[in-house]
Amino acid sequence: MSKGVVLITGITGYVATHTALAFFEAGYTVKGTVRSAEKADFWISAFPQHKDAFQYAIVEDMTLPGAYDEAIKGVDIVAHIASPTHWNPKDNEKDILLPAINGTKNILSATKLEPRIKRVVFTSSFAAVSDARKEVSPDKVFTPADFNDITYEEGKTATEHRWTYQASKALAEKTFWNFIKEEKPSWAGSVVAPIGTYGPPLQPVKSLKDINMSCQFFLGLANGTFKNGVPAIGFPFFVDVRDVALAHLRAVELDVAKGQRYLLVGGPYKPEQIVDVVVRNFPFLKEKLPEVDITKVDLESTPFKIDTSKTTGELGITFTPFEKMIVDTMNRLLFLAKQFGAIP
Repeated sequence: MSKGVVLITGITGYVATHTALAFFEAGYTVKGTVRSAEKADFWISAFPQHKDAFQYAIVEDMTLPGAYDEAIKGVDIVAHIASPTHWNPKDNEKDILLPAINGTKNILSATKLEPRIKRVVFTSSFAAVSDARKEVSPDKVFTPADFNDITYEEGKTATEHRWTYQASKALAEKTFWNFIKEEKPSWAGSVVAPIGTYGPPLQPVKSLKDINMSCQFFLGLANGTFKNGVPAIGFPFFVDVRDVALAHLRAVELDVAKGQRYLLVGGPYKPEQIVDVVVRNFPFLKEKLPEVDITKVDLESTPFKIDTSKTTGELGITFTPFEKMIVDTMNRLLFLAKQFGAIP
């Protein structure tokens, strides 16, 4: 017997796919929003063992008023994950800010139509916590109380697209908290805020170019893109996508999570460490990777610190180790490369 119906927005995405699988495996019926029936059929075809516990609702444009009004029917739990994550918008406002903010407004408004809903978890990001425009001390400790203060207008006019992304995440999350404060819904809300998310991509794709952005980084390692130098990174911290999925599940199952915000950070890393792990575990890729002497890399310093004690203590998350995350990700990508005839 199902534990209930959970609506997962943007189910075909990277994080959403893992989250759906976590709910399936915990005994829930999963209802995913998709842009077409064809996308729903393609997605569930990768997980035939869960077909009997799968439903879908078509939401072609989440920014339109009433976008989720039909999808919300018969739902007990909501995991709002859908949000733009690309870094090359043609229009900051139309491509990033409005989808993130209005999509959030629409899913929250729709909850008024379904009295069955007990819990809602909102997927934010560490991008909503920090402000990449500002330098901070290495002694700075970010906690769940921190927010960046990038305004809508600053996000709209930013020439650095990561600032627009950061604005979209913070403003969308603030929309979530403001709705709870002002509307006082019958359901309890929680927020999970992951940092740079890696791990094996399980969402079905039709080609390697369709794989999500964070995993493209690993493909670049495998195909020689970074042969001439270790790639630059943004925030030098990671979290495994499987831990993010589990956090969504725990956030709606545990009473302690009601009204709480959780930072999801597995730990710090240096890009040279990724190369080192790949070379040691996949020696046949060595010729395609830059040379790295890990003994000469400062592995101790970080640009700031992040307190995840609330996440580990209240949600009971034990973060996946860095090396396991890298190995599992690369194994999955090599499998997909072989499947698509692009063996490194």
